[in-house]
Amino acid sequence: MATDGNLLQFRTRSSQTHLDFSMDRYAPNIKNREQAFRESEQRSVAILEEIEEGYFETDLAGNLLFVNEPLCRISGYSRNRLPGMNNREFTDSETAKRMYELFREVYRTGRPIKVKDFEIIRKDGVKLTLEISASLVRDSEGQPTGFRGIALNVTERKQTEEALKETEKRYRSLFEESLDAIVITDRKGRFVDANKAALDLFGISRGETAKTNFNDLYVDANEGERFKQEIETKGSVQDFEVSLKKKNGTVMTCLLFVTAKRENGCGIAGYHGIIRDITKARATETALRDSEANYRQLLNHAPAGIYEVDFLRRTFVSVNDVMCEYTGYSKEELLSLSPFDILTEDSKKHFMERMTRLFSGEKVPATVEYKIKGKNEREFWVLLNTKLVCENGLPKGATAVVHDITERKLAEEAVRKSEEKYRLLVDNANDGVFIAQNGRIKFPNPKMVQILGYTANELDEIQYIDLVHPDDRAIVHQAKEKRATDGETASIYSIRITNKVGRQMWAQISAVPIFWDERPATLNFVRDITYQKIAEDELRQTVEKLRKVTGATVQAMAQTVEVRDPYTAGHQRRVSSLARAIASEMALPSGMIEGIGMAGNIHDIGKISVPAEILSKPGTLTEIQFALIKAHPKTGYEILKGIDFPWDIARIVLQHHERIDGSGYPQGLCGDDILLEARILAVADVVEAMISHRPYRPALGIEKALEEVSSKRGKLYDHRVAEAFENALNKGDIELGNA
Repeated sequence: MATDGNLLQFRTRSSQTHLDFSMDRYAPNIKNREQAFRESEQRSVAILEEIEEGYFETDLAGNLLFVNEPLCRISGYSRNRLPGMNNREFTDSETAKRMYELFREVYRTGRPIKVKDFEIIRKDGVKLTLEISASLVRDSEGQPTGFRGIALNVTERKQTEEALKETEKRYRSLFEESLDAIVITDRKGRFVDANKAALDLFGISRGETAKTNFNDLYVDANEGERFKQEIETKGSVQDFEVSLKKKNGTVMTCLLFVTAKRENGCGIAGYHGIIRDITKARATETALRDSEANYRQLLNHAPAGIYEVDFLRRTFVSVNDVMCEYTGYSKEELLSLSPFDILTEDSKKHFMERMTRLFSGEKVPATVEYKIKGKNEREFWVLLNTKLVCENGLPKGATAVVHDITERKLAEEAVRKSEEKYRLLVDNANDGVFIAQNGRIKFPNPKMVQILGYTANELDEIQYIDLVHPDDRAIVHQAKEKRATDGETASIYSIRITNKVGRQMWAQISAVPIFWDERPATLNFVRDITYQKIAEDELRQTVEKLRKVTGATVQAMAQTVEVRDPYTAGHQRRVSSLARAIASEMALPSGMIEGIGMAGNIHDIGKISVPAEILSKPGTLTEIQFALIKAHPKTGYEILKGIDFPWDIARIVLQHHERIDGSGYPQGLCGDDILLEARILAVADVVEAMISHRPYRPALGIEKALEEVSSKRGKLYDHRVAEAFENALNKGDIELGNA
């Protein structure tokens, strides 16, 4: 029974047991049994009090019924306070919920459980991690009455484990993120682990490490044997240079830093070490050696003069051949002189000033220009690049590289004179000139000052864009963006600007990107085109008037024909509209579309020479009458050829009855010999004629017209024009309401 109940129940049951036998008969046995039970209970309680683990018993609701002293120490609550507390009083809501689920599982299955990482809150608020083993308590009839369990405080162990994990994670991170290749192998050289740098170095994947043996990576197997001998003797190797190969066969020069891992202080169990690829470093060293050799050769055969000077002895120490060529002196003669002896008088003064500053501890530029007088009295300019040689903090000599810069000096003088000439041209230019940088006007010439009415100082305080008319500022920004993004070398645009007195004027700006003081800028040429703009506006108005007059004239000519042929009234206008729609579908230029529309409006002007009774005859025409009709394109051409239209209207009218296969009239032209405008007009003319009423027949309808054009595409009618007509018709771009 002690195994089915708790201690309290055990004590209660021992005093309430009812026996069916006589108390007198069994009294001695009962007393002995009770004494044994009490001793057993005392031993159990003593054991529970002496163990490190906390022991607890609860009812089914989770209320503590019995606890031992270790559990009190763990929880921080006294022996009097802890019994009667519910687990929710010393756990957070999540832990309480978890505890409920676990104990419910014990209740449901009857099987004990063991729970790790169970967190409680000690009386002082400190959180502890416990490991709990719990089982179900039953009464004498086997009914569940509560739970009992053991609680082990594993907080320190948990913290130690976490610290160990963090340390391992940190070292693993260092291992993986190391720029050096790190490899761990067993004693036979088989890879145990390798970081990313090592995988990259040898060109192998993580999955291939288990099949990789370091001994197979040696280019020369003897180097592997030499490595083994040295590490077995010393236990480690440093800067051990070997040739290793990648997976793809590429050979590398590497340095090994390896330590042997001993097994119980005896034999080698494996190796761990760092591998550094020094292939590039070795190549660099070789290149440096070659470079040094080349440099020595270059120095001996340098195209510049080179000398060493001793300041204390005031003589040349060494000179090269070029220095002799420059001065005209032999080496022996130069070595008996000092640099001071071969300077001109002005350069001697400069030299003495420089030496005075140098010996006073002042820093002087490494480069200096002097004028030298050679043996033959030839004077020339040189540039010296000097490197001081110091002793005890004081200069005792120098090494100098000498370049003859006479030509440069002459060129600089020529440039200076040229700049004076160009400045003269700019200052007297009839156009304004200025440099724009950071939105400011810099170095405006007199003409620019005159145009704007501001002084140069005033312009320096004004933002360039503020002088531009607000509606035109976008033009300036667009030009700037095009120069920046499209790499345009220059921008030319016209804008309105406002001068100091508020007068607006038109200016043509030509802006060229330059660098000024090592920063981006633009060089701008400004021309006042105000009067030109006024003239252009007047001309534009005149042209517009002429365009309107021409249109009215053409319309009058069209009406002249329609008056004589009332059955085809509006035909030319509808052909013009249809032709423009086809031309628009073909994406022709707007000017060309306008010309096609105008030609359509008067394409039958030649019918003015055809008798009206023929034009309106309801029956079949005779050959002579049809010949008169066929002459109307030629007649129209003769009428129009003398008029100076912006387009070749006369030839379009002449060819509008020509066909692709040459079967048209009046010239029988074929294919591309027919103007594109005439080919468009031909389709429009046929379609409009077929869908309109005629004296000799009723309208045939758009279906017949579409069939006519489609079936004879490429034969009578241009293929592209016919296709454009069909597309425009399908899109609804062609209006047939007036047909």
